[in-house]
Amino acid sequence: MQIVDQNLDAFQLTVEDPTVRAYLQRHPFAVGPDRTMNARCGDIFQNQLTIRNRTHPVETIMLKPHETLLTPKQMDRLDRLMNEAGISTSARAGLVDDYAWETSLVPLDTKDVLVIGCADGPELMFLRAVLPEANITALDYEDMIPPALSRAIGVRFFQGDLHELLARFGQEFDLISSNHTIEHLYTPDEILATLSGLLRDRGVLISTLPMDGMAGTPFLKRVRDVAITKRVHPLDYVYLDAGHPWKTNPADMSATLQEVGFEPPVFYQREQHLSREAAYGEARFNAGLAIGKILHTIFFGLPRSFAKVAFPKRAPNVISKVLLAAERRIWFGTNRLKNKYTQEVLVLARKASE
Repeated sequence: MQIVDQNLDAFQLTVEDPTVRAYLQRHPFAVGPDRTMNARCGDIFQNQLTIRNRTHPVETIMLKPHETLLTPKQMDRLDRLMNEAGISTSARAGLVDDYAWETSLVPLDTKDVLVIGCADGPELMFLRAVLPEANITALDYEDMIPPALSRAIGVRFFQGDLHELLARFGQEFDLISSNHTIEHLYTPDEILATLSGLLRDRGVLISTLPMDGMAGTPFLKRVRDVAITKRVHPLDYVYLDAGHPWKTNPADMSATLQEVGFEPPVFYQREQHLSREAAYGEARFNAGLAIGKILHTIFFGLPRSFAKVAFPKRAPNVISKVLLAAERRIWFGTNRLKNKYTQEVLVLARKASE
């Protein structure tokens, strides 16, 4: 266990219009099919990206591999659910690796659960394995849960915009869970305040997310430069990654949660699995990041710099799309490198007593 006093910049891209939010989730680098919308997103990048500077003591607990395992009884339930849902044998180990450490921290006396951003349902399956009698409610923009999985879990699902869906509920949940969802919020203070209001007294929020504002995250300096100067070339939109508009860190997250009604949160990381895609410890993690940055500079940074000189205002769409297409296929491309080497953190926060 360690107590860290962090004084780092986190960042927020604030977008109020739900139409623009939805567009940026599909086209986070503003090279989508709608040129008018692309231009509007560019204005938002330059004017709505702000710094969230916080100084806050943070408690971090590094979990060892044996601390992230489910019990034999929970694993038996999970196996039965996977069988009912038709999950392939080859996919099971990867799902356990992604979700077991989150659900191993779930309070076992939970009766009513709200899951935000459930995607195609694996998080729900793990929650059902550890909470066989709980009522589970799930929300997402799209209904991607396979019917067999939905039947196996027994879930109440609502589809639509998160802001609108949350207004349907009252103070009726013991646990709110999210896996790689909160970093997608364009108004996190508002949403977290709403979530606090939906929890019963002493209810718990558990959220796993990449800390895009954490020290050492690739391209964080480029984000800071845009937030300060309010200038960015369209070819550099990729560095901002509007799909993750809340680029938070533990200090910012801790301060925000306490401002909206939670006790000081505890942050968990896996000692040998520092990011979702990097299943190894700190030494190898840092070495891989250093190599990735060098390769990125050579293969993508330099061509991008030449293109910016040739097209100082805006490069033709074809150049942007070719660069992005190449970067998405190679691990040291901008977005893939950031996703691989941004540390994944689980935050557990209990609602303060009323």
